[in-house]
Amino acid sequence: LRLKLYKKLVYRLALYQVLSALALASVDVMQVMFINYDDSPNIYDSICKAIGFLGVYTDWMKLLFTMWVTFHLFCFAVLHKNLKKFEVLYVVTSLLIPALIAAVPLVTHSYGLSPAGTTTCYIYTANGSVQIIERLALWDGPAMLLLIAASIAMVVM
Repeated sequence: LRLKLYKKLVYRLALYQVLSALALASVDVMQVMFINYDDSPNIYDSICKAIGFLGVYTDWMKLLFTMWVTFHLFCFAVLHKNLKKFEVLYVVTSLLIPALIAAVPLVTHSYGLSPAGTTTCYIYTANGSVQIIERLALWDGPAMLLLIAASIAMVVM
């Protein structure tokens, strides 16, 4: 059995996207351990911060790989340009930019168990509006802009 999917850039981008989805699903599965958070919060606190970081990182990695696949297909289908030379840029930006974005709440100590009885480690809003602004600036706002841009590109195609 010989797989030749790795020879075309679009297939490699799709594989990168599938691997990032696998990483995201793995981090989401790790959130299950916080069901017993109330029993011993001291043990789970540092683990929750690490999983919160990984959650934001893998969310952004998946989003950026999706954006790059959409951008590449748009340029190939509409503009008739093959951007094969930008593969390194696609991968590097999809791996480094999420690390920078996910590090901001780590430095500001904003990761923790989300309130309202959920078992999700994320940028929590228990300490006031700073975390709400941080969450909007680091995830909700840019994610919506990228998804809208990808949707517009798909409609134009």
